[in-house]
Amino acid sequence: MAKLLGSLNNSSLTRRMATTLVVIFLTSLAIVLSLLNFLLQGQAISRINQQSNLIMDSMLAVREYTSQHVNPIVAPMNNNNVEFMPEAVPSYSATTVFSFLKNNPNYSNYSYREATLNPTNLKDKADSTESEIIQEFRANPTMKLKTGERQTPVGSFHYIARPIKVSKQSCLACHSDPALAPKSQLLTYGKNNGFGWKLGETIGAQIVTVPVDAIYTSKRNSLLSLSSLVGLSFLGVGLATLILLQKLILRPIRLMSARADEASIHPEAIEFAEKSRPDEIGSIARSLERMKQSLIISMRMLKEKNQ
Repeated sequence: MAKLLGSLNNSSLTRRMATTLVVIFLTSLAIVLSLLNFLLQGQAISRINQQSNLIMDSMLAVREYTSQHVNPIVAPMNNNNVEFMPEAVPSYSATTVFSFLKNNPNYSNYSYREATLNPTNLKDKADSTESEIIQEFRANPTMKLKTGERQTPVGSFHYIARPIKVSKQSCLACHSDPALAPKSQLLTYGKNNGFGWKLGETIGAQIVTVPVDAIYTSKRNSLLSLSSLVGLSFLGVGLATLILLQKLILRPIRLMSARADEASIHPEAIEFAEKSRPDEIGSIARSLERMKQSLIISMRMLKEKNQ
């Protein structure tokens, strides 16, 4: 910094002005980019949470519809049929509806799981990460929501999880004791899985995962575009400022300096036209004009004395 200040002190006023503007420009640009990055980061996180909650709420709506309108019709059939009809199960309906959503390329990397520690269908068996989430819900009964990020071989994913609790007595008809379960269920899934649940127990978690790489890439691209626009704007303002300084201040000062040098030899032939200006440049010009008049008088007196 000391070397920079020393260099500036020894340089021309134009160079010092330009260097000062560059420092101001770079400092301002760094501050603006930091603020933009913070703002865009917040928008990206908000977008991720919005997408996650939308999918979660949609699947909850499917579960509720199945529980209220489909289960009362299909569940009695499972007591008589040889083949179990999973359409009566809210979790089956939710995961099936989501599988159709995944057919849309825009949602192909999204996922919805109803992971369970002791599921009837082993496809719903929780993996190690999901088991940790479920155990955390079990250890904290008041916890209603958990969010975080998961790293996978295909990228980073944001997840939102809610606990699955046995909240209705009717659920225990299929999950308490194999002797109480529909025969079709036992024939389809066996009697070793999905039993022993208790009312109020947290048995699993609904987990929505949303890919974040694309969203963060979009954020970085937006930041790059905005940075370019801000940088060009600052550059334009800096150049315009330097041109105006050059025209309004630096050029008049250089002209007055040249005329002041000439006035030291031929003061009568020099006129400081800038003295009519009302600003500081005019004030300097008027001072030089007074100095010129004093020089003329002094030279006249010296000439008369020599004669």
